Amino acid sequence: MKEYIHTIPVLEALRDPKDCAFCVMHNRIETHAIQFIMGPAYMEDDVRMETNRIGFCKNHLTRMYEEQNRLGLALMLHTHMQQLNKDIAAIISNKQKSPLFGKDTNGPLAKLQSHLELAASSCYVCRNVTRNFELYMGTFLHLWQKGGEESALIKDQKGYCLPHFTQLIAAACKLGRSKRERFIEEIVQPQMAHMCLLEGDLEWFTLKFDHRNANEPWKNAKDALLRALDILGGSK
Repeated sequence: MKEYIHTIPVLEALRDPKDCAFCVMHNRIETHAIQFIMGPAYMEDDVRMETNRIGFCKNHLTRMYEEQNRLGLALMLHTHMQQLNKDIAAIISNKQKSPLFGKDTNGPLAKLQSHLELAASSCYVCRNVTRNFELYMGTFLHLWQKGGEESALIKDQKGYCLPHFTQLIAAACKLGRSKRERFIEEIVQPQMAHMCLLEGDLEWFTLKFDHRNANEPWKNAKDALLRALDILGGSK
C-alpha cells in the first residue's frame, strides 16, 4: 500500500480500531490548528489580520487557553478586541434615524445585532479545521473508489459517528450514479448493520438491569452505552 503525504493521516485514522475514523481525523486537524495558531504563527502579520477580523469561538478560546501560551493569546485577543470595538463604534455612530414605531431592520441597533451575531459565530480555527477536514473526506472517497488495500481498510471499519457520516453522505451525493449505488452497498449498508447490532446491544444493556437477568452474560452489551454515545455524536 503506497502512502502519500495527503493519504497518510487518513490511513492512520482508518487503522485506529477504537473510534470513528472521521472523529480521529477531525481531532488531529483541530489539535494541529490550535498548536499552529498558538505557536510562532500568531506573530505573522497575515495571520493576525485574519484573527483580528474573524476571532474565535467559545470552544476554541478554551482550547487555546489550555495551551499555556498566555502572552500569545493575550496579544491576539487584544488586537481582535481593538478591531471589534472599532467596528462597534462605527456602527453606533451612524446618524441614520430609526423609525418611531415598529421594528427597526436597518438602524444602528439592527446592524449592531447582525455584526455581533456574525462575530460570535465566526472562528479562525473552525474555518481552517473545516477546510482541511473537507480535503481529508475527499481523500477518503478517493481511496475508497480506487479499490485495493485502501478500499479493504475502509470496508473493515466498525461504523462512523452520525454527524460525520452525514457529511460523508453529502460528499458522496456529488459522485456519479454508479458510484452512489456502490457507496450505498459498501458504506451505507454496513453502517446500518452496525447500528442495528448496537440497537440490540443497547436493548440487552437495559434488560441486564432487570434482576431476572442478573446472572445472564453481558454478551457484547457492557460498553453499549458508550458506543451509542460515540455513534450519535456524544461524548464519552
